[in-house]
Amino acid sequence: MILRRIAAENFRTLDAAPIEFHPQTNLIVGRNGQGKTNLLEAIYLLATTKSFRTPRVVNAFRFGAETLFVSGALERDAVERTLSVGLETGETRRRVLMINGERVPLHDYLRAMTVFAYSSARLEILRGTPEERRRFLDRGVASIDPSYLAAITRYGRVLKQRNALLQSGSAAALDAWDAEFVETATAIQRARAAYVEALRGSMAEIANQFDVRRVKMTYRPTAPEVARRRDELRAGVSLSGPQRDNLDFVLDGHPAHEVLSGGEQKMIVLLLKFAKLALFSQRQDDAALFVLDDLDAELDVEILRQLLSRLPPKTQVFATSAKDRLIGDLTTGPHRRLTIENGRVTAAEDFA
Repeated sequence: MILRRIAAENFRTLDAAPIEFHPQTNLIVGRNGQGKTNLLEAIYLLATTKSFRTPRVVNAFRFGAETLFVSGALERDAVERTLSVGLETGETRRRVLMINGERVPLHDYLRAMTVFAYSSARLEILRGTPEERRRFLDRGVASIDPSYLAAITRYGRVLKQRNALLQSGSAAALDAWDAEFVETATAIQRARAAYVEALRGSMAEIANQFDVRRVKMTYRPTAPEVARRRDELRAGVSLSGPQRDNLDFVLDGHPAHEVLSGGEQKMIVLLLKFAKLALFSQRQDDAALFVLDDLDAELDVEILRQLLSRLPPKTQVFATSAKDRLIGDLTTGPHRRLTIENGRVTAAEDFA
């Protein structure tokens, strides 16, 4: 898949003019605070309806704006389609998703375009909350199994209804929901476990090529139990199930973020992203988009260069850095250099 162009209205400081992209590598350069990350964030939002910088997408709205609109032209299997995300804040809080001008449901929209993002915010995968790691898992599973979105949506509805009954103290009414609770929870946890196993293999294959410390990745599901009803009625929530799962990253028996340096943590997260890209390419026979935000001096540039040279064929890359040296080290193939000033692309130059 190739993102040919994008346009955004009321997206942070980005100018509304359309931006054209190179089919292979796009290097976005400029001083700090000029809008480099905003452009990558708009690409990510176009694909996922979410931001990779903040859990609250309303923060992506330009100050004072009540609407936000991002559209793009995506080429996939030699067919070009237009995608658009329209958001409203305030009392309406609407979201309108469209493909080729026709409104579509979320699960259909998310299948159209896949993007993986690396940024400093992604370090929360290692040192953040269990919820952050569950999101990491769910995004990965959904990227290779489109049916997973429907499964997790179904489980969310069941969990919400079950929790409402627990809060109301309606013990007798819970019987009708317990079987579906166990069924939907088990389906989610089986998919997560299979994905972790596949991702572990993909990451090991990549890590074997480099001198990096080996971090053990372990999925710990919380099996759904309906026998704890007394405790659950007291707590008012379901005490087991996928919403309580965790994903551990351990090195020598310690949480990885406690023993790895800042640079090592960034490299491990980067390797995870390359592993996800490789896994997606294998399962979908396609290449996802890859967004790398704010590459910095803590990363091993030689390893990064070698990783980029091993990307799945036809992977389209978007990278930013305020450091010209790092950008220069990555210009090893055909690419476009986009210069951003005050939210606007002021220059675009192609290199062979």
